[in-house]
Amino acid sequence: MNQRVTMLRQQSLETEAYISAERAELITEFYRLAGKTSVPVQRALAFKYLLEHKEICINEGELIVGERGPAPKATYTYPELCCHSLEDLDILDSRQKISFKVSPEVRQAYAERIIPYWQGKSMRDLMFDEMTEEWKSAYDAGIFT
Repeated sequence: MNQRVTMLRQQSLETEAYISAERAELITEFYRLAGKTSVPVQRALAFKYLLEHKEICINEGELIVGERGPAPKATYTYPELCCHSLEDLDILDSRQKISFKVSPEVRQAYAERIIPYWQGKSMRDLMFDEMTEEWKSAYDAGIFT
């Protein structure tokens, strides 16, 4: 391996995975400010907003660039689909096998802005509202996830 590849490999192995609130903050901001439009148009505009506002990560020595988050091993969440609770963030932070560190700043963003906005609005919440009590009981019993 040449020096460039060795450096990039080392960075990949040594960097700890963590939760980034960037996407959750941006998508929450978009939907908070968005007007009423059809769902397809709103989703397209949300995607446009994310692309216009997300931080771009290009690391030194990369020939193929881009990260899913603002830095290597930064992992986004998708509150419009399923908004993580503070308990979920604690679990992600403390899992033994594959954990994602959660900083105090991310917890604060979730507690103050993200969770309050998405309460009852995520696709998961809307779907669960439509399900029968039998379905919910089966889900709670762990028959499926």
